[in-house]
Amino acid sequence: MPIPIVVLGLLALSLWLPNLVDLVALLGTLARGGRRSKPVAGGTPPRLLFLVPAHNEELLIAHCVKSLVAMDYPVEARTIVVIADNSTDGTARLAREAGAECIERFDHALRGKPHALAWALRELGLAQMNACVIVDADTVVAPGFARGLAELAPLDAIAVQANVGTMNEWDNWLTRLEGLLARCRYEVTYRLRDGAGLHCPLTGNGMCIGRQLLEPQGWQAFSLTENWELYARYTAEGIPIRFAYRAELFMQLVRSMKQGQIQRTRWLAGRTQVLRSWWRTDKFATLAELAALSPVLQLTAAILVALLALALPSPWRFWVAGAAVASTASLVIATVVVLVRHPYPKATLLAFLHLPIYAVWRASVAASTLVMPSSGEWLKTERHSR
Repeated sequence: MPIPIVVLGLLALSLWLPNLVDLVALLGTLARGGRRSKPVAGGTPPRLLFLVPAHNEELLIAHCVKSLVAMDYPVEARTIVVIADNSTDGTARLAREAGAECIERFDHALRGKPHALAWALRELGLAQMNACVIVDADTVVAPGFARGLAELAPLDAIAVQANVGTMNEWDNWLTRLEGLLARCRYEVTYRLRDGAGLHCPLTGNGMCIGRQLLEPQGWQAFSLTENWELYARYTAEGIPIRFAYRAELFMQLVRSMKQGQIQRTRWLAGRTQVLRSWWRTDKFATLAELAALSPVLQLTAAILVALLALALPSPWRFWVAGAAVASTASLVIATVVVLVRHPYPKATLLAFLHLPIYAVWRASVAASTLVMPSSGEWLKTERHSR
């Protein structure tokens, strides 16, 4: 068999990693009857410390804090603290006016979200708490957010990822595509994985981490993407990571490719860094999650491999092309499921006309990130008002 078709065949098989994990998740969910656990009724609600890391977030911090204060959850069982990290604007003042406690940190040598969280946990401690919940400053939470987390109690020795939606999905074609991908991830993929008893990836926003995981060592994840580092660490140690579908919060999507450049570069650089550190893990699902391409890059790579295979004069070209195209099956199925339940399916489908532009942009960001070394510095994404 000619070497080129063998190489393309191996590439096509590697694209099947996400499909294999999703297939295991689907079979596991069906075997468990579609639910991993039932909501807990009654009892003492877990005591939750809500931490909001914020660097110059005066544009959005009040909206975030007000949504946390308005949660349908006992006041005595929650503490809301904003970490004004090296802020030079009105973040601290606005956070206090909105109803939160606020602690201010000034350390220009150790900047960024992980260092702010580590410092805050040392300052505050968790002796009276069951878990710490991390909420980004550009986020608003649903009234039932805390109760959604509490349904998975006891929380002391587990990690939980909340259900992240979007607050500006309808702004333009880019936000519609990003919103669709977020719906596929949280409404389909993560629900299946949790239902099957698999670890759910942590995505940074809406993470709930049990007290026993943070004591006595404190915060230990300082990479560009602390969520992927925690996910790799916890899965390697056998610590359960649950998905709280009823704990809803809503993030702000970037409105332009220029605005999203820094964000995507940081995410990919951080994930690659974690993969390099944890590639020896014996957890197949973890390795597949860390090594998998994003959905759009997965689709782009599948099409490219299929076209290259079809261009070769080999009797195996159709098998290789078919395997490459079939590797997008879980992505296609999740997209169809989301579109069927989508409030605006027609407008979202029209956004697919921009998919080639979006794919080229994502591929260029990935290429530049992998070729150019990362500075290791945590850079803030530009915000816009609601």
